[in-house]
Amino acid sequence: MNIAGIGIDAVNIQRFEKAADEKGSRFLNKIFTPNELEYAETKKAYYIHMAGKFAAKEAVKKALPDGAKIGLAWSDIEILNDGDGKPYVRLHGEARNIQEEFGLSDIVVSISHTKDIAVSNAMVVKHGA
Repeated sequence: MNIAGIGIDAVNIQRFEKAADEKGSRFLNKIFTPNELEYAETKKAYYIHMAGKFAAKEAVKKALPDGAKIGLAWSDIEILNDGDGKPYVRLHGEARNIQEEFGLSDIVVSISHTKDIAVSNAMVVKHGA
């Protein structure tokens, strides 16, 4: 397997919730896509879920070649869920350009949480792996 990068991030859920409450919907709309927000509305533990997606976006950014060096828009990295609830990544804009430039085939993410912390890791795989 040809791994192009790995990344990890952890988010304090209480701090994330406080920031979202203080800054309102403008904060959430800046970070998350409409698809991400719509899916989260179906969850009982809304802020835990969104903190996990935020951690996943950060982990993906760190895993992308040059990703941590460039100012990617939050919406360039979209964390969605398949029919079984498993998270997957869809890239847009500059993040998509990085994927094409470096010949990246897959980005795998995992998200987990306790009541206090959401954590995610990401692994980027190159074509031909």
